[in-house]
Amino acid sequence: MAKKFSLTEEKLDDLFVEEVASVVKLVLRLPENDQIVPTCTRWLNIFQQSKSKERFSRNYMLLLLHKQLNDRRTLCYPFTDPNSSRMDLRTLHAMILQKDNNTEHADSGEDVACRSDKSLDEEDLSSFSSCESLEVANQRLIDENAALTTELQELQCQIEKLQAKRERSESAIQMQSEQIYMLDKENRYLKRNFACSSINALKQLCNGQDPAVFFDTLYSVLCEDDSDYQQVKRFNEHFKALLRDHINHYQRVQRAPLLEQASQRYDQLRSKVSRRYKTVLGLKLDAQSQELTLSAMKYLAVLRKLFLATFEGKSNTKKVVVKFLQQSSDKISEML
Repeated sequence: MAKKFSLTEEKLDDLFVEEVASVVKLVLRLPENDQIVPTCTRWLNIFQQSKSKERFSRNYMLLLLHKQLNDRRTLCYPFTDPNSSRMDLRTLHAMILQKDNNTEHADSGEDVACRSDKSLDEEDLSSFSSCESLEVANQRLIDENAALTTELQELQCQIEKLQAKRERSESAIQMQSEQIYMLDKENRYLKRNFACSSINALKQLCNGQDPAVFFDTLYSVLCEDDSDYQQVKRFNEHFKALLRDHINHYQRVQRAPLLEQASQRYDQLRSKVSRRYKTVLGLKLDAQSQELTLSAMKYLAVLRKLFLATFEGKSNTKKVVVKFLQQSSDKISEML
């Protein structure tokens, strides 16, 4: 026997909204929804624009649409009939009921009383009889609505957790970004200071200062405690020892070539000095010889004058002596 229960306008509207959500969700899961979406959209608009007296018929048609999608994965009569979309929902509802009753009468031979369109008046909005399938469908809608509500609450909880996690992640990212910025700034500062200290250390090394302070100048900007300074001190000692060993090795390697080069230069200098000495000595001897020659010529000239002035002997003797003195002077002059 049919079960009596009451449906108000608000209850019908609530059921309609819940059923629309279920239909939309079902359509999105269908494999060929591109062909079904336009038809569903057209009929949902028709249901949305229905009048107050058509609420029950509207819900019935929506349940029928949901049943076809759920059972057949597609739509058929009356939703695929273009004439159906222009009909009143109560009339269409009555036609479907009449068609269903005729089908049952042909199969079983039993007469079934059908309710006409006029029986769905305003009194049916407060109380009416429905078959058990409609009650089951409504109960299913209520259960689905409860499940969707629970799922919505779970999703909202997940969203809140994800938002909180996102805020924590953004805060951590912001903190890391600030740390990276500070580290990058400190790194640039250290690079600039280290470059300046490197230039100063090289200048001091090139100017002949003690190599033992090279690493002091180079790494002083990086030292933070005594252990760092001790390490730099060890670097200086190693560097000084390395330079000393390198200099000693260079001296040992270069000693033989230097000695040979010095010996060659000494021989060349000695040969040059010897030649110079011989040249100077020769020039000096020549000068002395010329000086002696000039002195001899001078003395011969003086002797000739004295002889001519003081000789009182024979003229032939005088001529012979003068001739001899002249010949001697000529011979001496040829030596110049």
